[in-house]
Amino acid sequence: MWEAAKEEEMRIPWKEGSEESSVSEEQYQERFWRRTLDGIGLDTVNRVFLHIEFKRTQDARSNYVERAAAAAQNQYKSLLAGLQAVGRVNGWQAQQIVFVGGTCGSVHVEIFNKNMKAFESKWDPIRQKLVRRLLEEQDKVLRSYFAQKGGARGQKGKGIHGKCREHVKWDMYV
Repeated sequence: MWEAAKEEEMRIPWKEGSEESSVSEEQYQERFWRRTLDGIGLDTVNRVFLHIEFKRTQDARSNYVERAAAAAQNQYKSLLAGLQAVGRVNGWQAQQIVFVGGTCGSVHVEIFNKNMKAFESKWDPIRQKLVRRLLEEQDKVLRSYFAQKGGARGQKGKGIHGKCREHVKWDMYV
């Protein structure tokens, strides 16, 4: 896999440490193997490896999705080249799917729906989990806001409503 991805990896500028000394191929290779994917999906019927990447970016401009997707493609260009080369040998395809969320909570609906088509039958459960997760995060933000505004967290043993409970997950509080 490294041989297939080496050329692409060595085109990526070296940002670690000092730029003065020359960077060896071993250092590029080490950086390549340190790359981690946010998620993967395997379509064993159609023999497709899905590299799932999540990007969160400032969503003030209309082109935030394109910019984040381009950043994700550049970040994993060498790894995808290696995966595609290895996959072709065994009859597999490698494909990158980028989900972009704006810092203000926006999601581009058309691109989200296009990405979800790769998951076909798992669409509804994934969407339900995503919505649940977004609600949990919003709950944390609101609790933090009201605690800071009202100073309730500073009182020993007291929360916003007189109870010191932290929402952890689903319907679980501690």
